[in-house]
Amino acid sequence: MFSRRLVMLRLRHRWRRSPGRLPAAIDRHPSQTMDADDAARLEALARAASDELIHRILPFWLALEDKQHGSHYSAMSFDGTLDRSKAKSAVFVARLMWFFSEAHRVIDHPEAAAQAHQAKRFLLDRLEDQIEGGLYWSVTAAGRPRELDKHVYAQAFGVYALTAYARAFGDEEAATAALRLFTLIAERALGPYGFTESFDRSWRETSNLRMSPPAYAAPRTMNTHMHVLEALTLLVRLDLNPAPRKQLATLLRLLLDRFLSADKTHSHSFLSERLVPLSGPISYGHDIEACWLIDAAADVLGDDDAKAAARAAIAVLARATIAGGQMDDGSFALERCAEGTLNPWRIWWVQAEALVGMVNEVERSGMPDGLDRAERLWNFIALRMRDPEGDWHYRVGPTGAPDPTMPKVAPWKEPYHQGRACLELIERARRLAYCTAKPFD
Repeated sequence: MFSRRLVMLRLRHRWRRSPGRLPAAIDRHPSQTMDADDAARLEALARAASDELIHRILPFWLALEDKQHGSHYSAMSFDGTLDRSKAKSAVFVARLMWFFSEAHRVIDHPEAAAQAHQAKRFLLDRLEDQIEGGLYWSVTAAGRPRELDKHVYAQAFGVYALTAYARAFGDEEAATAALRLFTLIAERALGPYGFTESFDRSWRETSNLRMSPPAYAAPRTMNTHMHVLEALTLLVRLDLNPAPRKQLATLLRLLLDRFLSADKTHSHSFLSERLVPLSGPISYGHDIEACWLIDAAADVLGDDDAKAAARAAIAVLARATIAGGQMDDGSFALERCAEGTLNPWRIWWVQAEALVGMVNEVERSGMPDGLDRAERLWNFIALRMRDPEGDWHYRVGPTGAPDPTMPKVAPWKEPYHQGRACLELIERARRLAYCTAKPFD
Protein backbone atom coordinates (compact mmCIF):
# COMPACT_ATOMS: atom_id res chain seq x y z
CA MET A 1 0.00 0.00 0.00
CA PHE A 2 1.27 3.48 -0.83
CA SER A 3 2.08 6.13 1.75
CA ARG A 4 0.06 9.34 1.49
CA ARG A 5 2.96 11.33 2.89
CA LEU A 6 5.36 9.75 0.38
CA VAL A 7 2.99 10.65 -2.46
CA MET A 8 2.90 14.27 -1.26
CA LEU A 9 6.67 14.55 -0.95
CA ARG A 10 7.38 12.96 -4.31
CA LEU A 11 4.73 15.00 -6.05
CA ARG A 12 6.09 18.24 -4.62
CA HIS A 13 9.60 17.24 -5.66
CA ARG A 14 8.39 16.39 -9.16
CA TRP A 15 6.47 19.66 -9.36
CA ARG A 16 9.41 21.80 -8.23
CA ARG A 17 11.83 20.29 -10.70
CA SER A 18 9.36 20.33 -13.61
CA PRO A 19 8.00 23.88 -13.84
CA GLY A 20 6.89 25.45 -17.09
CA ARG A 21 6.99 24.00 -20.55
CA LEU A 22 10.52 22.76 -21.07
CA PRO A 23 10.19 19.42 -19.24
CA ALA A 24 7.01 18.73 -21.18
CA ALA A 25 8.94 19.30 -24.37
CA ILE A 26 11.72 16.86 -23.56
CA ASP A 27 9.77 14.33 -21.51
CA ARG A 28 9.93 11.82 -24.35
CA HIS A 29 12.78 10.46 -26.46
CA PRO A 30 14.74 12.91 -28.64
CA SER A 31 14.38 12.33 -32.37
CA GLN A 32 17.45 10.78 -33.93
CA THR A 33 16.21 10.52 -37.49
CA MET A 34 14.95 13.91 -38.72
CA ASP A 35 16.92 16.15 -41.03
CA ALA A 36 16.29 19.88 -41.25
CA ASP A 37 13.64 19.60 -43.97
CA ASP A 38 11.66 16.96 -42.08
CA ALA A 39 11.95 18.99 -38.88
CA ALA A 40 10.49 22.02 -40.66
CA ARG A 41 7.61 19.90 -41.96
CA LEU A 42 6.87 18.56 -38.49
CA GLU A 43 6.90 22.10 -37.13
CA ALA A 44 4.41 23.14 -39.83
CA LEU A 45 2.10 20.29 -38.83
CA ALA A 46 2.45 21.28 -35.18
CA ARG A 47 1.56 24.91 -35.90
CA ALA A 48 -1.52 23.79 -37.80
CA ALA A 49 -2.41 21.49 -34.89
CA SER A 50 -1.94 24.35 -32.42
CA ASP A 51 -4.30 26.53 -34.41
CA GLU A 52 -6.81 23.67 -34.58
CA LEU A 53 -6.63 23.12 -30.84
CA ILE A 54 -6.86 26.76 -29.77
CA HIS A 55 -9.44 28.03 -32.24
CA ARG A 56 -11.68 25.04 -32.91
CA ILE A 57 -11.44 22.09 -30.51
CA LEU A 58 -11.01 23.87 -27.16
CA PRO A 59 -13.76 26.50 -27.69
CA PHE A 60 -16.29 23.84 -28.70
CA TRP A 61 -15.75 21.69 -25.62
CA LEU A 62 -15.32 24.56 -23.16
CA ALA A 63 -18.77 25.78 -24.17
CA LEU A 64 -20.32 22.49 -22.97
CA GLU A 65 -19.61 23.09 -19.27
CA ASP A 66 -22.54 22.11 -17.06
CA LYS A 67 -22.41 24.95 -14.53
CA GLN A 68 -25.41 23.65 -12.60
CA HIS A 69 -24.41 20.02 -11.94
CA GLY A 70 -20.73 19.84 -12.81
CA SER A 71 -18.61 18.35 -15.57
CA HIS A 72 -20.01 18.74 -19.10
CA TYR A 73 -23.10 18.03 -21.15
CA SER A 74 -22.77 14.69 -22.87
CA ALA A 75 -25.26 14.79 -25.76
CA MET A 76 -25.58 17.01 -28.81
CA SER A 77 -27.16 15.92 -32.07
CA PHE A 78 -25.74 16.47 -35.54
CA ASP A 79 -27.91 19.56 -35.97
CA GLY A 80 -26.53 21.08 -32.76
CA THR A 81 -29.42 20.33 -30.41
CA LEU A 82 -28.08 20.02 -26.84
CA ASP A 83 -29.69 17.51 -24.48
CA ARG A 84 -28.92 18.51 -20.89
CA SER A 85 -30.61 15.41 -19.40
CA LYS A 86 -28.28 12.68 -20.63
CA ALA A 87 -26.15 10.58 -18.29
CA LYS A 88 -22.44 11.25 -17.78
CA SER A 89 -20.15 8.24 -18.01
CA ALA A 90 -16.86 7.83 -16.18
CA VAL A 91 -15.05 7.52 -19.50
CA PHE A 92 -16.58 10.74 -20.83
CA VAL A 93 -15.82 12.78 -17.70
CA ALA A 94 -12.32 11.34 -17.30
CA ARG A 95 -11.40 12.05 -20.90
CA LEU A 96 -12.56 15.65 -20.59
CA MET A 97 -10.66 16.02 -17.33
CA TRP A 98 -7.54 14.63 -18.98
CA PHE A 99 -7.92 16.90 -22.00
CA PHE A 100 -8.40 20.11 -20.06
CA SER A 101 -5.54 19.23 -17.68
CA GLU A 102 -3.18 18.60 -20.57
CA ALA A 103 -4.33 21.68 -22.48
CA HIS A 104 -3.46 23.78 -19.45
CA ARG A 105 -0.10 22.06 -18.97
CA VAL A 106 0.97 22.30 -22.61
CA ILE A 107 -0.41 25.68 -23.69
CA ASP A 108 -1.10 27.33 -20.31
CA HIS A 109 -4.82 27.76 -20.92
CA PRO A 110 -6.56 29.25 -17.85
CA GLU A 111 -10.14 28.36 -18.85
CA ALA A 112 -9.09 24.78 -19.51
CA ALA A 113 -7.57 24.75 -16.02
CA ALA A 114 -10.82 25.93 -14.45
CA GLN A 115 -12.84 23.24 -16.20
CA ALA A 116 -10.31 20.57 -15.33
CA HIS A 117 -10.83 21.52 -11.66
CA GLN A 118 -14.58 21.04 -11.75
CA ALA A 119 -14.33 17.83 -13.82
CA LYS A 120 -12.03 16.44 -11.13
CA ARG A 121 -14.60 17.22 -8.44
CA PHE A 122 -17.37 15.54 -10.42
CA LEU A 123 -15.25 12.43 -11.01
CA LEU A 124 -14.28 12.00 -7.37
CA ASP A 125 -17.52 13.20 -5.75
CA ARG A 126 -20.08 11.68 -8.10
CA LEU A 127 -18.53 8.83 -10.09
CA GLU A 128 -16.35 7.18 -7.45
CA ASP A 129 -18.14 4.52 -5.41
CA GLN A 130 -17.42 5.43 -1.79
CA ILE A 131 -18.56 2.01 -0.52
CA GLU A 132 -17.26 -0.64 -2.93
CA GLY A 133 -14.49 1.39 -4.54
CA GLY A 134 -13.85 2.19 -8.19
CA LEU A 135 -15.74 4.28 -10.70
CA TYR A 136 -19.33 3.61 -11.67
CA TRP A 137 -19.91 3.25 -15.39
CA SER A 138 -22.25 6.27 -15.36
CA VAL A 139 -24.28 8.69 -13.28
CA THR A 140 -27.27 10.85 -14.17
CA ALA A 141 -26.82 14.37 -15.49
CA ALA A 142 -27.17 15.60 -11.91
CA GLY A 143 -24.60 13.10 -10.63
CA ARG A 144 -26.73 10.36 -9.08
CA PRO A 145 -25.55 6.74 -9.55
CA ARG A 146 -27.07 5.20 -12.68
CA GLU A 147 -25.11 2.28 -14.14
CA LEU A 148 -23.25 0.81 -11.19
CA ASP A 149 -21.07 -1.76 -12.92
CA LYS A 150 -17.28 -1.45 -12.78
CA HIS A 151 -15.19 -1.90 -15.91
CA VAL A 152 -11.41 -1.85 -15.99
CA TYR A 153 -11.58 0.36 -19.09
CA ALA A 154 -13.32 3.08 -17.09
CA GLN A 155 -10.97 2.66 -14.13
CA ALA A 156 -7.99 3.04 -16.48
CA PHE A 157 -9.29 6.36 -17.76
CA GLY A 158 -9.83 7.46 -14.19
CA VAL A 159 -6.18 6.72 -13.44
CA TYR A 160 -5.14 8.49 -16.64
CA ALA A 161 -7.15 11.63 -15.93
CA LEU A 162 -6.19 11.89 -12.27
CA THR A 163 -2.52 11.41 -13.07
CA ALA A 164 -2.63 14.08 -15.78
CA TYR A 165 -4.33 16.43 -13.35
CA ALA A 166 -1.72 15.73 -10.66
CA ARG A 167 1.02 16.32 -13.21
CA ALA A 168 -0.47 19.59 -14.44
CA PHE A 169 -1.34 21.10 -11.05
CA GLY A 170 0.89 19.34 -8.51
CA ASP A 171 -2.25 18.05 -6.81
CA GLU A 172 -1.89 15.55 -3.96
CA GLU A 173 -5.55 14.52 -3.87
CA ALA A 174 -5.54 13.56 -7.55
CA ALA A 175 -2.27 11.66 -7.25
CA THR A 176 -3.54 9.73 -4.24
CA ALA A 177 -6.81 8.92 -6.02
CA ALA A 178 -4.93 7.70 -9.11
CA LEU A 179 -2.85 5.34 -6.99
CA ARG A 180 -5.99 4.22 -5.16
CA LEU A 181 -7.70 3.23 -8.42
CA PHE A 182 -4.54 1.55 -9.71
CA THR A 183 -4.21 -0.49 -6.51
CA LEU A 184 -7.87 -1.49 -6.69
CA ILE A 185 -7.77 -2.85 -10.24
CA ALA A 186 -4.44 -4.58 -9.57
CA GLU A 187 -5.99 -6.35 -6.58
CA ARG A 188 -9.41 -7.09 -8.06
CA ALA A 189 -8.76 -7.70 -11.74
CA LEU A 190 -5.14 -8.55 -12.54
CA GLY A 191 -4.04 -12.15 -13.08
CA PRO A 192 -1.46 -14.11 -15.09
CA TYR A 193 -3.50 -13.56 -18.30
CA GLY A 194 -4.00 -9.86 -17.98
CA PHE A 195 -7.05 -8.09 -16.62
CA THR A 196 -10.49 -9.49 -16.04
CA GLU A 197 -12.38 -6.57 -17.51
CA SER A 198 -16.04 -6.52 -16.43
CA PHE A 199 -17.54 -6.53 -12.92
CA ASP A 200 -20.73 -5.64 -11.10
CA ARG A 201 -20.76 -3.01 -8.39
CA SER A 202 -19.39 -5.43 -5.78
CA TRP A 203 -16.55 -6.56 -8.06
CA ARG A 204 -18.06 -9.89 -9.10
CA GLU A 205 -17.08 -10.80 -12.66
CA THR A 206 -19.70 -10.29 -15.38
CA SER A 207 -19.85 -10.87 -19.14
CA ASN A 208 -17.68 -8.35 -20.97
CA LEU A 209 -20.37 -6.82 -23.17
CA ARG A 210 -19.23 -3.22 -22.88
CA MET A 211 -15.99 -3.86 -24.79
CA SER A 212 -16.93 -6.97 -26.73
CA PRO A 213 -20.03 -7.54 -28.88
CA PRO A 214 -22.28 -10.49 -27.95
CA ALA A 215 -21.10 -12.41 -31.00
CA TYR A 216 -17.61 -12.61 -29.50
CA ALA A 217 -18.28 -12.42 -25.75
CA ALA A 218 -14.53 -11.95 -25.32
CA PRO A 219 -13.22 -11.86 -21.74
CA ARG A 220 -10.05 -10.02 -22.84
CA THR A 221 -9.73 -7.18 -25.36
CA MET A 222 -6.82 -5.32 -26.87
CA ASN A 223 -8.75 -2.09 -26.41
CA THR A 224 -8.96 -2.30 -22.62
CA HIS A 225 -5.43 -3.57 -22.10
CA MET A 226 -3.96 -0.92 -24.39
CA HIS A 227 -5.60 1.84 -22.36
CA VAL A 228 -4.46 0.35 -19.06
CA LEU A 229 -0.95 0.46 -20.55
CA GLU A 230 -1.49 4.11 -21.44
CA ALA A 231 -2.67 4.99 -17.94
CA LEU A 232 0.20 3.16 -16.26
CA THR A 233 2.70 4.86 -18.56
CA LEU A 234 1.62 8.28 -17.31
CA LEU A 235 1.46 7.07 -13.70
CA VAL A 236 5.01 5.69 -13.92
CA ARG A 237 6.18 8.97 -15.45
CA LEU A 238 4.88 10.79 -12.39
CA ASP A 239 7.09 8.46 -10.28
CA LEU A 240 5.08 8.42 -7.05
CA ASN A 241 5.20 4.72 -6.19
CA PRO A 242 7.23 1.72 -7.48
CA ALA A 243 4.28 -0.66 -7.94
CA PRO A 244 2.95 0.77 -11.24
CA ARG A 245 6.37 0.37 -12.87
CA LYS A 246 6.39 -3.36 -12.17
CA GLN A 247 2.88 -3.79 -13.52
CA LEU A 248 3.66 -1.74 -16.61
CA ALA A 249 6.66 -3.90 -17.45
CA THR A 250 4.55 -7.06 -17.09
CA LEU A 251 1.69 -5.67 -19.17
CA LEU A 252 4.01 -4.45 -21.94
CA ARG A 253 5.53 -7.89 -22.26
CA LEU A 254 2.09 -9.51 -22.30
CA LEU A 255 0.87 -7.21 -25.08
CA LEU A 256 3.92 -7.87 -27.22
CA ASP A 257 3.82 -11.63 -26.72
CA ARG A 258 0.12 -12.46 -26.63
CA PHE A 259 -2.01 -9.58 -27.92
CA LEU A 260 -0.05 -9.10 -31.14
CA SER A 261 -0.10 -11.67 -33.91
CA ALA A 262 2.92 -13.95 -34.26
CA ASP A 263 4.18 -11.95 -37.25
CA LYS A 264 3.42 -8.64 -35.45
CA THR A 265 1.36 -7.31 -38.39
CA HIS A 266 -1.81 -6.76 -36.34
CA SER A 267 -3.27 -7.13 -32.88
CA HIS A 268 -5.94 -9.55 -31.74
CA SER A 269 -9.00 -7.45 -30.92
CA PHE A 270 -10.67 -10.20 -28.86
CA LEU A 271 -9.17 -13.03 -26.83
CA SER A 272 -10.29 -15.76 -24.49
CA GLU A 273 -9.68 -15.74 -20.76
CA ARG A 274 -6.34 -17.49 -21.37
CA LEU A 275 -5.48 -15.19 -24.27
CA VAL A 276 -6.36 -17.50 -27.13
CA PRO A 277 -7.19 -15.21 -30.08
CA LEU A 278 -10.83 -15.15 -31.18
CA SER A 279 -12.07 -14.32 -34.65
CA GLY A 280 -12.70 -10.65 -35.18
CA PRO A 281 -11.75 -7.60 -37.24
CA ILE A 282 -8.29 -6.22 -37.81
CA SER A 283 -8.63 -2.83 -36.16
CA TYR A 284 -6.41 -0.40 -38.02
CA GLY A 285 -7.47 2.35 -35.65
CA HIS A 286 -6.47 0.56 -32.47
CA ASP A 287 -3.31 -0.86 -34.06
CA ILE A 288 -1.91 2.51 -35.14
CA GLU A 289 -2.81 3.90 -31.70
CA ALA A 290 -1.08 0.96 -30.03
CA CYS A 291 2.11 1.63 -31.98
CA TRP A 292 2.90 4.91 -30.31
CA LEU A 293 1.43 3.98 -26.91
CA ILE A 294 3.67 0.89 -26.73
CA ASP A 295 6.69 2.97 -27.70
CA ALA A 296 5.83 5.45 -24.93
CA ALA A 297 5.49 2.66 -22.37
CA ALA A 298 8.89 1.25 -23.27
CA ASP A 299 10.40 4.74 -23.06
CA VAL A 300 9.16 5.40 -19.56
CA LEU A 301 10.38 2.03 -18.28
CA GLY A 302 13.89 2.96 -19.40
CA ASP A 303 14.90 -0.67 -19.91
CA ASP A 304 17.03 -1.28 -23.00
CA ASP A 305 15.69 -4.78 -23.57
CA ALA A 306 12.08 -3.59 -23.30
CA LYS A 307 12.80 -0.74 -25.71
CA ALA A 308 14.42 -3.06 -28.25
CA ALA A 309 11.58 -5.59 -28.09
CA ALA A 310 8.94 -2.89 -28.41
CA ARG A 311 10.68 -1.12 -31.28
CA ALA A 312 11.19 -4.36 -33.25
CA ALA A 313 7.51 -5.24 -32.92
CA ILE A 314 6.16 -1.76 -33.56
CA ALA A 315 8.27 -1.20 -36.68
CA VAL A 316 6.45 -4.15 -38.25
CA LEU A 317 3.02 -3.31 -36.84
CA ALA A 318 3.15 0.34 -37.92
CA ARG A 319 4.10 -0.40 -41.50
CA ALA A 320 1.55 -3.16 -41.90
CA THR A 321 -1.20 -1.00 -40.38
CA ILE A 322 -0.39 2.06 -42.47
CA ALA A 323 -0.19 -0.01 -45.66
CA GLY A 324 -3.57 -1.60 -44.97
CA GLY A 325 -5.35 1.33 -43.35
CA GLN A 326 -4.46 4.47 -45.28
CA MET A 327 -6.62 5.20 -48.29
CA ASP A 328 -5.72 7.02 -51.52
CA ASP A 329 -7.27 10.27 -50.27
CA GLY A 330 -5.05 10.23 -47.17
CA SER A 331 -7.80 9.11 -44.79
CA PHE A 332 -7.49 6.12 -42.48
CA ALA A 333 -9.93 3.22 -42.34
CA LEU A 334 -11.28 1.94 -39.04
CA GLU A 335 -10.97 -1.80 -39.63
CA ARG A 336 -10.96 -4.75 -41.96
CA CYS A 337 -13.85 -6.95 -40.94
CA ALA A 338 -13.48 -10.67 -40.24
CA GLU A 339 -14.95 -11.52 -43.65
CA GLY A 340 -12.32 -9.35 -45.34
CA THR A 341 -14.37 -6.26 -46.23
CA LEU A 342 -13.18 -2.78 -45.36
CA ASN A 343 -15.32 -0.65 -43.07
CA PRO A 344 -16.30 2.27 -45.34
CA TRP A 345 -16.57 4.98 -42.67
CA ARG A 346 -13.75 7.34 -41.76
CA ILE A 347 -14.07 7.78 -37.98
CA TRP A 348 -12.79 10.92 -36.29
CA TRP A 349 -10.69 9.21 -33.64
CA VAL A 350 -8.97 6.93 -36.13
CA GLN A 351 -7.73 9.92 -38.14
CA ALA A 352 -6.33 11.48 -34.97
CA GLU A 353 -4.49 8.34 -33.84
CA ALA A 354 -3.13 7.66 -37.32
CA LEU A 355 -1.67 11.16 -37.44
CA VAL A 356 0.30 10.59 -34.23
CA GLY A 357 1.22 7.05 -35.22
CA MET A 358 2.74 8.16 -38.51
CA VAL A 359 4.72 11.00 -36.96
CA ASN A 360 5.93 8.65 -34.23
CA GLU A 361 7.22 6.20 -36.81
CA VAL A 362 9.03 8.97 -38.68
CA GLU A 363 10.75 10.01 -35.46
CA ARG A 364 11.59 6.47 -34.42
CA SER A 365 12.75 4.90 -37.65
CA GLY A 366 12.87 7.57 -40.32
CA MET A 367 9.99 5.98 -42.23
CA PRO A 368 10.73 7.39 -45.71
CA ASP A 369 7.21 8.42 -46.72
CA GLY A 370 5.84 8.92 -43.22
CA LEU A 371 5.62 12.71 -43.33
CA ASP A 372 4.10 12.61 -46.81
CA ARG A 373 1.42 10.32 -45.43
CA ALA A 374 0.87 12.44 -42.31
CA GLU A 375 0.50 15.60 -44.42
CA ARG A 376 -2.00 13.89 -46.71
CA LEU A 377 -3.98 12.78 -43.68
CA TRP A 378 -3.94 16.28 -42.19
CA ASN A 379 -5.22 17.66 -45.48
CA PHE A 380 -8.08 15.14 -45.37
CA ILE A 381 -8.88 16.15 -41.79
CA ALA A 382 -8.88 19.85 -42.69
CA LEU A 383 -11.03 19.32 -45.76
CA ARG A 384 -13.45 16.62 -44.63
CA MET A 385 -13.41 15.97 -40.88
CA ARG A 386 -13.83 19.51 -39.59
CA ASP A 387 -17.29 20.42 -38.40
CA PRO A 388 -18.11 24.02 -39.44
CA GLU A 389 -19.42 24.63 -35.90
CA GLY A 390 -16.19 23.46 -34.26
CA ASP A 391 -14.46 20.18 -33.45
CA TRP A 392 -14.61 17.24 -35.90
CA HIS A 393 -17.43 15.23 -37.42
CA TYR A 394 -18.03 11.83 -35.86
CA ARG A 395 -17.55 10.13 -39.20
CA VAL A 396 -17.61 10.77 -42.92
CA GLY A 397 -18.25 8.39 -45.80
CA PRO A 398 -15.86 7.44 -48.61
CA THR A 399 -16.98 10.52 -50.57
CA GLY A 400 -16.19 12.78 -47.62
CA ALA A 401 -19.80 13.56 -46.70
CA PRO A 402 -20.49 13.61 -42.92
CA ASP A 403 -23.03 11.16 -41.52
CA PRO A 404 -26.01 13.23 -40.29
CA THR A 405 -27.22 10.37 -38.06
CA MET A 406 -24.18 10.64 -35.80
CA PRO A 407 -23.92 13.11 -32.89
CA LYS A 408 -21.51 15.93 -32.27
CA VAL A 409 -21.27 14.94 -28.59
CA ALA A 410 -21.97 11.52 -27.04
CA PRO A 411 -20.56 9.26 -24.31
CA TRP A 412 -17.98 8.02 -26.84
CA LYS A 413 -17.56 11.33 -28.72
CA GLU A 414 -15.40 13.78 -26.78
CA PRO A 415 -12.08 15.62 -27.39
CA TYR A 416 -9.67 12.97 -26.12
CA HIS A 417 -8.35 11.66 -29.46
CA GLN A 418 -8.37 14.79 -31.61
CA GLY A 419 -7.23 16.98 -28.73
CA ARG A 420 -4.46 14.58 -27.85
CA ALA A 421 -3.25 14.41 -31.45
CA CYS A 422 -2.86 18.19 -31.51
CA LEU A 423 -1.14 18.24 -28.12
CA GLU A 424 1.23 15.44 -29.17
CA LEU A 425 2.28 17.28 -32.33
CA ILE A 426 2.89 20.46 -30.34
CA GLU A 427 5.03 18.68 -27.75
CA ARG A 428 6.98 16.71 -30.34
CA ALA A 429 7.82 19.90 -32.23
CA ARG A 430 8.92 21.55 -28.98
CA ARG A 431 11.15 18.62 -28.13
CA LEU A 432 12.68 18.72 -31.58
CA ALA A 433 13.22 22.48 -31.26
CA TYR A 434 14.90 21.98 -27.90
CA CYS A 435 17.24 19.33 -29.32
CA THR A 436 18.19 21.61 -32.26
CA ALA A 437 18.26 24.88 -30.26
CA LYS A 438 15.57 26.26 -32.58
CA PRO A 439 12.58 27.97 -30.92
CA PHE A 440 9.07 26.65 -31.40
CA ASP A 441 6.04 28.38 -29.91
